[in-house]
Amino acid sequence: MQGIDYVYAVWQEKSFSAAARKLFVSQPALSASVRKVERELGLPIFNRSTTPLQLTDAGRAYIDAAERIFRIKRDLKSYCDDLAGLESGTLRLGGTNFFASCFLPPMIEAFSSRHPHIALSVTESDSADLFNKLATEELDIIVDSGIYDAALYEAIPFYQDHLLLSVPAFLPINREFASYLLTQQDIMLGRHLRPDVPAVPLSAFQDTDFLILGKGNDMFRRSRKLFQNNSMTPHVRLYLNQLMTAYHMARQGLGATFLTDTLVRLSAPNEALVYYKLDDPNAQRQIFLALQRRGYRTNAMQGFIKSSLNLYQDAPA
Repeated sequence: MQGIDYVYAVWQEKSFSAAARKLFVSQPALSASVRKVERELGLPIFNRSTTPLQLTDAGRAYIDAAERIFRIKRDLKSYCDDLAGLESGTLRLGGTNFFASCFLPPMIEAFSSRHPHIALSVTESDSADLFNKLATEELDIIVDSGIYDAALYEAIPFYQDHLLLSVPAFLPINREFASYLLTQQDIMLGRHLRPDVPAVPLSAFQDTDFLILGKGNDMFRRSRKLFQNNSMTPHVRLYLNQLMTAYHMARQGLGATFLTDTLVRLSAPNEALVYYKLDDPNAQRQIFLALQRRGYRTNAMQGFIKSSLNLYQDAPA
């Protein structure tokens, strides 16, 4: 199996030197192991004349076979863990920075209090990378809210949050919309969910600087739709990677942004921002647990899903 692991690491890293660092072996030792596999196979696995390394036809067949072997090993380990009655095993979770910070901690606490011997790991990344890791079975379950391929993944909704227009409190435009304005305390009391609370016309903020999350993020797609539906072209001062960064930048007065009511409720008390309700389908965001449709679904995975759904079953809609 060591030869398979070495070949697979070289393919993942697209470099012998990078794979050697990942595996904590010397590059000559790694190269010798891969050449031994190629001799046994009778054909080269890598085209070494390209940068980065590319697979040959035989190499692609080898990697496909390796992934099937890895899947069989994981399924066998998962099955044996299940026979132990959730007294051992692993569960690999993933989420963006926001979801990993705001949703996974209580989920993990609820699950671990019942199954303390299950080893948990958490990966933080962007949505595209998390779904790629789910596809290659590097992760078991992720928390997300974006677009996904329903043929490959099952999404289990457990919570809905709402986007708010968040504006630095010192901006003069807030005086024009005082009757629409909401404070952090209003959000914590759920006033923004009441039908009698008016939604602000987003187009009125055409001349306001905005802080927007970058491409590849679900909030980028939603922000773009909100602007399009209000026939406005915003002045984007900064593109950012994380929702928490947008929150802190907005608090410093660098511009308006879109935040979720979940983040506002969990934030430390402050009066640096004011909030406005938005009347648009893109301002409602369904958060879900995503997992592969194929493959073995372990008791640990099912237990985590069950405890998470129980945790949020009484959450506000």
